Amino acid sequence: GLDLTSMNAHYTVMDRGLEGDTDNDEGDGPCGELNMIAVSNPCVLDENLAPPGYIVVHAYGAGNEPYGLWKGMKRNSPEYKKLKEERSKALWRAVETIIPDVRERVVLDMTGSPLTHERFLRRPYGTYGSATDDYLKDGSTPIDGLVMCGDGIFPGIGIPAVALSGASAANAMVNPFQQWKCLDDLKENGLL
Repeated sequence: GLDLTSMNAHYTVMDRGLEGDTDNDEGDGPCGELNMIAVSNPCVLDENLAPPGYIVVHAYGAGNEPYGLWKGMKRNSPEYKKLKEERSKALWRAVETIIPDVRERVVLDMTGSPLTHERFLRRPYGTYGSATDDYLKDGSTPIDGLVMCGDGIFPGIGIPAVALSGASAANAMVNPFQQWKCLDDLKENGLL
């Protein structure tokens, strides 16, 4: 069986290798369309995110899914559903490199698209986080006491990166020694 305790929180899988699509002379490299796939298992960080014996797996093309393929599609149309199924094949292959029998194990599959991000995350053109040159270097703001975190703050998209941005925001407000003291107090009182 699958040993859930041996899994990492995050994997990066190259669907077509570091060279990308080598069918043409130039190749499209590691960042080619649906080549670099990020696979996250946030249950490594917090086992309470899923019932005992289950995990949450989040796979996505790391900023390499073109919006133009989806633009103007109706979300409930047969064309949209077919494109989602086709485009998710690379994601499934990536997850299968980590959990070979994932398709037999899956209990709930929620496949999204840039249109999903546009609708539910309110992201223009279905973006997923900011482009690397658009990241804010840290969460500081000109407003005293307001610190930002999330996928638009360095280090960017993905569960581990957003968690790190949250930790950085916390460190900006309370120094680590104060945090450690608070954690010790919580532990002493049986709350941790």
